[in-house]
Amino acid sequence: MKNFLIALVIAIILVNCLGSLVDSWLGMHLVMSDELLEPWENVAVLSLVGAVLVVVGFVVAISVVGTVLLALGAGFLALLVVGVSAFWPIILIAIALYVLKKRNSVAYRQQSDRNMHHNV
Repeated sequence: MKNFLIALVIAIILVNCLGSLVDSWLGMHLVMSDELLEPWENVAVLSLVGAVLVVVGFVVAISVVGTVLLALGAGFLALLVVGVSAFWPIILIAIALYVLKKRNSVAYRQQSDRNMHHNV
């Protein structure tokens, strides 16, 4: 939000400066309702137009960044799915071996505990 406000202030300052230059150098004036606007009204209207353009530029920039991030996330997810789908047999065997090893080690411990109590 801070960057947005700074951009808005810079745009208003630029439009004010450029509005004054256009008014003094080129003698351009805005006409509304068949009446010629005064120089400060020209600057106010141009400032408003500049502020609207800054807001539109901000929205477009955020949209582009959001689209790029969404595309990168979708690409990463696709690579993850492709990797898992290519190696699922290996992953399944590894999980099965881990579970069997854990179950056998628990059974082995219980059996060795019984043997120790039997020998005493």
